[in-house]
Amino acid sequence: MIRIFWLLFLAATAAGLALPFQPASTWPWWDSAWILVFFVAAYADLVTASSLSSARMAAGIVVISLAVLLGLGSLTGWPVGPLRFTEHSGLRLGGALPLVLPLFGFALLLASRQVADAALPSAGRTWLAAATGAAVLVTILNGLAFLMSDRLWWLWNPWGDGNASGRAVFSLAVLGFAAMALSWALPVDSRLCTRRWTPGAIAWISTNVLFLVARLA
Repeated sequence: MIRIFWLLFLAATAAGLALPFQPASTWPWWDSAWILVFFVAAYADLVTASSLSSARMAAGIVVISLAVLLGLGSLTGWPVGPLRFTEHSGLRLGGALPLVLPLFGFALLLASRQVADAALPSAGRTWLAAATGAAVLVTILNGLAFLMSDRLWWLWNPWGDGNASGRAVFSLAVLGFAAMALSWALPVDSRLCTRRWTPGAIAWISTNVLFLVARLA
């Protein structure tokens, strides 16, 4: 069953390769469906790698923390700069916070952690957390063109007025540090003792390929 969800995610990602060449209103259902399949696949994968209780706790910590972080950005403009979510980002809580974006953050965090595990098999937990944060940050930077221009999920202005470069660097540093800190909530994937590449790592690569196509389109 888990393999079916990962295959569905890869199929949805492959279909999404056409979206950078289409208006933002094309396939309005695609975004939420893509995220939900990604989340279900990642969560089920984590249950397999650890246990139901560990996966439930990790998902709860990550999803709630990301919801708070995005909510602060939407309501106060701090700490990641003023975020304004659009109708393209799906159902929103209180008209402000999209319900699916924290789920996307959880799935991306898990995929990034598996990439870090594959790239640094002998690293300690602190270095793995740092590498996870870096992988998340690379994906976000790579995906800005797709998420903001092609699909119009949100309007993000971390630069603001005044010290533009400083605000942008601070916002990105907050996102990277949050990913690094939250990666500690993820249980160790015991499968990596016998094989390096897991479905999450492949999902991370395919997601970045999609984002890269959007940047080059």
